Amino acid sequence: MHTIILDTDIGSDVDDALALAMLLGSDSIDLLGITTVYGDTKLRAQIAAHLCHLANKSIQVFAGLEEPLSGREVWISGSEGKALSNLNQYAPERKSAVDFLVETVSQNPGQIEVIAIGPLSNIASAIQQEESFATNVKQLWIMGGDFTKDKIEHNFKCDAAAAKIVLESNMSITILDLPSSQKTIIKKDEIEKIKSSGKLGPTLHAEILNWIQPREQDWTTPHDPIAVLAMIAPEFFDFSENGSVKIDENGLSEWRLNKDGNVKKIIMEGLKEFVGKQIETYNKLKVRTQEEKYFQGMVDGLKEVLEQIEKTNPSN
Repeated sequence: MHTIILDTDIGSDVDDALALAMLLGSDSIDLLGITTVYGDTKLRAQIAAHLCHLANKSIQVFAGLEEPLSGREVWISGSEGKALSNLNQYAPERKSAVDFLVETVSQNPGQIEVIAIGPLSNIASAIQQEESFATNVKQLWIMGGDFTKDKIEHNFKCDAAAAKIVLESNMSITILDLPSSQKTIIKKDEIEKIKSSGKLGPTLHAEILNWIQPREQDWTTPHDPIAVLAMIAPEFFDFSENGSVKIDENGLSEWRLNKDGNVKKIIMEGLKEFVGKQIETYNKLKVRTQEEKYFQGMVDGLKEVLEQIEKTNPSN
């Protein structure tokens, strides 16, 4: 069982919502709370609360830092919450996201894993607020970074100062970088499967369309769900040896092997060995070859997760 706090900029790219759905549907996850970060964090908290409500799950949601520590101007897609209605019925908890992170981790040292799938402003602020936070977190899972030396990934770019604080701390970190996550896409036919998957399915489908249609795409890249999947079923991934990450003021990052480092990378190549096999912890998720560039099974698995939510938490 994984005891988890999810830190997310849900509401922009749809992959945050898909990652949350995976967490809500997994019987190996105890989701203690959700913290939102970057931009209109109240709206992001309302979106997260709405998805939890549709899944008939009672999860605390806390609004976090709106402004990056770097002072960089906030980027928004303009589509946040547009496909959803009645969001004003939801209100985040009064406690700040950073206070929730610090207090919950301090009360449960070495027991809580944090999944950070947005800019790292909340996590960095928690480290600044409480020095022991970094060592008290059991594991930090990050979706972020591009270690090809010439590209800057969105989450690191949005708050490079925060990313530097987190990555150069002594926190135990496992990271999925952008080039690895881009080896998968969810195609049009698979997107349609999500629509018929339980009560949460149509909302996720609408969120996907809200993201891809302005970009004239018929596919989406599930960056954040892959990071969640690596935590739930690590046996289906390879992981690097310990390393260290250096990051500049613009978010350009580099990972280097370092036996005394604190950062391991999720390596996608290991998935090749498991073509056609089933991941029991993720509802018979079938994995195709990496060369096909997507997980057919991720959608099949997500569909089953959504339907399982409906079975185990029927709406009134």
